[in-house]
Amino acid sequence: MSLPKDLELVFEFEKPSNADNAAALVDAENYIRALSHGITEQDPSDPAYQYYSAGDAARYANTQIKEYVKGGWTLTGKDRYFRAETTAAGESKSVKLVRVAFCEDQSKVYGKEVKSGKVLKTEGSSNDFLKFDLLMAFPKGSQVWRAQQITVKEKATECAG
Repeated sequence: MSLPKDLELVFEFEKPSNADNAAALVDAENYIRALSHGITEQDPSDPAYQYYSAGDAARYANTQIKEYVKGGWTLTGKDRYFRAETTAAGESKSVKLVRVAFCEDQSKVYGKEVKSGKVLKTEGSSNDFLKFDLLMAFPKGSQVWRAQQITVKEKATECAG
């Protein structure tokens, strides 16, 4: 999954000691990369996010990509993710669940008009910080952890500073 050279995703996460939590965190990163890939490819049907998500998280990615396509925008700059936390969220005979939460600092990532290439810079503010909460699921026999549910808190003051 490649991204344009003018878009950098930075994940400043410490690897959890628990193997399932670590794997879920890696694929949560992949879900975020896949979402950015869909936006930069301008493709609401992009297979990348569909591979790393299902349910509400897949619908969220599809809606986000459609909004960028409708607006005629893509992404540019440096998008930073940090302060990850992982928690086992249950296990049955058919699936393992891990909750992954992390912060995003969007102060150096911008929208860019697809047609003109004009970068839509904004002043930094508390609006630049978001808090993601993902429920990652690993069905038995699966190859990857998939984001099932997603909650995104905007203006996440706990992520600032």
